[in-house]
Amino acid sequence: MKLLRDKSLSTQLLILLEVATGHHSHLITIAEKIGVTKQAVSEYIKKMKEEGLIHTINGEYRATMQGIQFLHSWLIELKKFLDTSMQKLDIIESGAAIAGNNIKKGQKVGLFMENGNLVAYSRRDSPSTGIAMTDAFRGEDVSITDMEGIVEHEIGRIYLIELPSPDDGGTRALKIEKLKNTMNKIKPDKIGFHGAVARAALGKVGMTGDFEFAPSDAAIDAAQRGLDVAFLGCGEGVKKMISEIEEFNNSSGERIYYEVISLRPKNIKKRNA
Repeated sequence: MKLLRDKSLSTQLLILLEVATGHHSHLITIAEKIGVTKQAVSEYIKKMKEEGLIHTINGEYRATMQGIQFLHSWLIELKKFLDTSMQKLDIIESGAAIAGNNIKKGQKVGLFMENGNLVAYSRRDSPSTGIAMTDAFRGEDVSITDMEGIVEHEIGRIYLIELPSPDDGGTRALKIEKLKNTMNKIKPDKIGFHGAVARAALGKVGMTGDFEFAPSDAAIDAAQRGLDVAFLGCGEGVKKMISEIEEFNNSSGERIYYEVISLRPKNIKKRNA
């Protein structure tokens, strides 16, 4: 973002903010507020007067209407940047959690990730804390505000299990025992699937899926919460899942690791995309 890279621009905006919200008739008071020298403020204000951003009224430095508009537009830009960055980093200041023990309104609570759920405990230390907004008994939901720190947990993995496509023969071309052994080895916390072949394959090994629709979003969300996910699908479904995971990894401070496990018969050649 230009504002964060351009020292001159950021200093101008700090000066504008001071003269727009405070009363300054001396350069030194502005300099002290923003942490630069009086000489630097003098040079900036001279330039900003020439650009129509600042003028002097009754001995006080004031922002012009043009200056206010200039300041407002950049502050809006900065807010958008910060909001987007906080979303990517999954930063939240308030939310809901499950009470791990009995909690009183106003108590400081420690926040933990347990089985994919945010759990709050009173009288338990944690790198992530908040303040309870309501009373709650153990197992109830409790509203949390003033959340600080990062909830400690490891990012889960996503195992992409590629099944024979309908053209390949579907479950008739699948070695059911191999799928069963794969699932037992992975021991996923959640199972996602896409398509009739995957649904039938799960049925043949005596398992059910946790989510079928929007499986990419559900799998990524589960992995962010520290859960390991197995996703069953045919070629196109697996490719779409990989694309979604890579898109998340490229735009997030976190990285989800995934592994593709192909259960297609070796004598069936994979088709090009």
